[in-house]
Amino acid sequence: MKLVAAVAIVAIAFLATGRVTLQTALHAIDVDLLLVLFALLVAVEILRESGWLDFAVAKTTSRFDHTRSFAATMLGVTGVLAALVTNDVALFIVIPFTVAAGRLTKFDVDDVVILEVVAANLLGCLTPLGNPQNLFVYHRSGWSAAQFVMTMLPFVSVSAIGLLIAIALLPRETLSEHDVALPPLDNRAAIAGAITFALVLLEIARVTNGWPAAIAAGISAAIFLRRRVDLSIVPLFFFAFIVVEGLRTFPIRPRDTYWTAIAASQLISNVPATVLLTPFAHGDWRALLYGVNAGGCGTIIASLANLLGWRIYMRESGAGMRFFWRLTAVSFAFLVWIAIGGCVLL
Repeated sequence: MKLVAAVAIVAIAFLATGRVTLQTALHAIDVDLLLVLFALLVAVEILRESGWLDFAVAKTTSRFDHTRSFAATMLGVTGVLAALVTNDVALFIVIPFTVAAGRLTKFDVDDVVILEVVAANLLGCLTPLGNPQNLFVYHRSGWSAAQFVMTMLPFVSVSAIGLLIAIALLPRETLSEHDVALPPLDNRAAIAGAITFALVLLEIARVTNGWPAAIAAGISAAIFLRRRVDLSIVPLFFFAFIVVEGLRTFPIRPRDTYWTAIAASQLISNVPATVLLTPFAHGDWRALLYGVNAGGCGTIIASLANLLGWRIYMRESGAGMRFFWRLTAVSFAFLVWIAIGGCVLL
């Protein structure tokens, strides 16, 4: 919420000083993006509470009996889930499952969890739904969903190669039975979440606007949600549109969008970095996307997924600072890998 407050203060300052007029601000705010973002957050939370996402992970991984095959499967599941329901939600599902599976064997799951965090950042970014900055750029660019995916595919392919190398370096040990206690299934909630999510996909495909998804999300949340959903990203983007318009009025341009995006992400996280650099990208969306998604690796604050992954694992396993430093070291190694790879691709 501190980030939301900071962006709100900047937006209000731009309005108060006349750098952004009220008419310009109203024109800049992308209502469809705000509506579909709200619907997406609600839909994935309902699907998570329904138990079906956990069930799908359990079924996918239950057939593997060696650590490398288990790790490879979990990274694949993480990437697919992240691409469909955002990287944060993917980690909320796969990390507790990985920890629970690890308790039934001598397998040290630290490295697998670290790679899951990396995979959530670097594989999930394939689609507009993979993370908030992707959805932001997708709406600003005017690209089709297919164009977005094809743009990100080479970047994700280079990322996948790095992850495959990392998996090959893991020890290959026999994995005992890893049946994990799963939450009860709620079919009615799953149907409501699936319908809402389908309406989100229709907005992404530009078949409908964001209102049907948002209305379905509001109704479904009132009926099925038992816990509070973190919707702070919605007001963040609301004020961000005004900030972007204000930044356009400054005669500033980064010398290189790609490397500036990577560097800024390390200091202020990749979502604020995207907002900050959007006015200066001058339509070079590919460089901006590659930069902020590569920049998700590195420091613990470079991506919200990094911070969440660390906190979830600390809560589930009781791991100490050794895991923090290990996560940071591996994340920086992948930052070097994908920063160079992305530069070559550009």
